[in-house]
Amino acid sequence: MRNKLLSTLELAKKSTIPLSELEEAVDTRNTYDDFAATVQTLIDEGFLAAVKSHGVNWKGLPNRFRIQKGKLKQPLIEDIQEVQFKVHPVIDLRPYFSSSKKKWMEDKPAILKIDQYLSKNGLPAAYANSSERSYEIMKDEKWIDEKGGRVLLEKINIFDKLKIMKTPDPLMFALHPNELLANKRDHKHFIVENKATYSSLVDSLTKTHFTTLIYGSGWKIASSLGQLSLQLGLTDREIQHDFYYFGDLDYEGIRIFYHLYEKYNVKLATGFYESLLRKPFYKGKGTQTRNEAAVQHFLQYFRKADQKKIAAMFQENGYYPQEALTKEELHHIWRNSL
Repeated sequence: MRNKLLSTLELAKKSTIPLSELEEAVDTRNTYDDFAATVQTLIDEGFLAAVKSHGVNWKGLPNRFRIQKGKLKQPLIEDIQEVQFKVHPVIDLRPYFSSSKKKWMEDKPAILKIDQYLSKNGLPAAYANSSERSYEIMKDEKWIDEKGGRVLLEKINIFDKLKIMKTPDPLMFALHPNELLANKRDHKHFIVENKATYSSLVDSLTKTHFTTLIYGSGWKIASSLGQLSLQLGLTDREIQHDFYYFGDLDYEGIRIFYHLYEKYNVKLATGFYESLLRKPFYKGKGTQTRNEAAVQHFLQYFRKADQKKIAAMFQENGYYPQEALTKEELHHIWRNSL
């Protein structure tokens, strides 16, 4: 009964409430003594104050009450403050102090998911379209645009910080015309993260069985890869597209690959990484965020000895840029390992 009455007070739009409305909120036919005792307790605890000018009923209960909104919202305020203390510092929960408990409880699970995303990944370094960012945060591409996500992100003051762009950039790629015109039902595509590697490999495209060489441009590939079929004119759903990825061997490159794997089932171009591991690594990039799930998925593509090399490299804040491979090495690996 107490919780039902408190819920009624929380939902009340006016600052005062008649006794009859509280009576209607609970069944008082056989429990009026319990009802009266509960109301008196709420008065004693400071949730209600009598409006004396309206008198009292036969049980001595005031006929009208003034709702003490500050007291009523104290548990809500304490809950919001506790969550604010725990979540990522860019999340601003102050707007919820003036919201209803119902709204807070509706939004709280999504806020905690946003916090998990930020705690694991940090603020994004590159722009992505709304569906891509929505998938990263909620595993639901429609959350931002169609399920109230944008309103929530704006309310907690992080929409702009998440680098959400309205439309993705066009996908950038070189085309092997013979592969496109061969009326094939399956096509292979090679994605490289950096411009220098793309430029080094583009001359080899026509010596392979790949339909495209794609310039990933870091995280931009995450939002633009979905446009490939349309840009190629290969929109038949029965056409198979197999993607292979080669990026920098650092935490960021691994995160990009893992996201592409989850979204598009992209394969790792393992031969290129194995060649990198035969060279000395570079020092630096110690501030990049490690995604443990991404790293563990990445490691499974390698032999135990190479897994140990990668783990040791990261222990020393090391990394391999794609540019560590020469043009000749890139051409040889592409022609012979994919």
